[in-house]
Amino acid sequence: MEFTEQELAFFQQVFSENTLQGDDVNTTGLSLRSELPDYVASLFEQPGLCMLAEVGHFELWFPLSLSLTANGDLQPALEAPEIFEALGQHRSWRFDNPTSIYLLTDDGRKLPIHSLSSTGAVIDAEQIKHAPQRATAKLILPDYPPMQLEMQKARQQGSLIAVTFIRNTNKKQLRQFLFDNHKQGYQEIYHSLAAHS
Repeated sequence: MEFTEQELAFFQQVFSENTLQGDDVNTTGLSLRSELPDYVASLFEQPGLCMLAEVGHFELWFPLSLSLTANGDLQPALEAPEIFEALGQHRSWRFDNPTSIYLLTDDGRKLPIHSLSSTGAVIDAEQIKHAPQRATAKLILPDYPPMQLEMQKARQQGSLIAVTFIRNTNKKQLRQFLFDNHKQGYQEIYHSLAAHS
C-alpha cells in the first residue's frame, strides 16, 4: 500500500510530541495491538497485529504484517483499515449517499445504495416486491471489479432495506474503497494533520 504525502504527515504527527489544534481533530493516538476488541477481530479473517490510529472520533484499524527483505531487514506492510466511529458505541463508518454505486442482482436489476460500510449496506429495493431474507449480488464500485456478495436482510423500512454482508471475498478492496472515500470526506482531518507536522 502506497501512502500519500498527507498520510505520511499523519504518521509523522502521531509520533511527534506536538499536539494538534482544531475543532475536527481533538484527539490523536497511535498504538500497536495484538489483541483486538471483538468488534474489530470479527471483521478480519486472520486477526493479527494491527496499528490503531485514533483521530477525532474515528478509530482506524490497519492490519499490519511484517516480512523479511532479501537483506534480512524487517519490512512492515499496512493494509487499508477498518474504520469505526467511536462516539459511545463503536460502529463501522458508513459512506452515506454514494454516487455510481449499486448492487447488481442475479437477474440484472440495479439497486441503488444509500449507505455502505464494510459490514453491510442500505439499499433501495423499490424494484423488488418481496425481498428475500438472503440473497447474492454483485457490488459495483467505480474503478473496481464487481464484488460478489452474499447478504442477509437485517431490517426494512418502506423500500429501504438494511443488509448485512455474510460473505465477501473482496474485503480488502472494499476497505480500500471506503478508506479512500473517508479521506475524501474528511479532508480537514488529514489537512490538519499535515499542517501540524
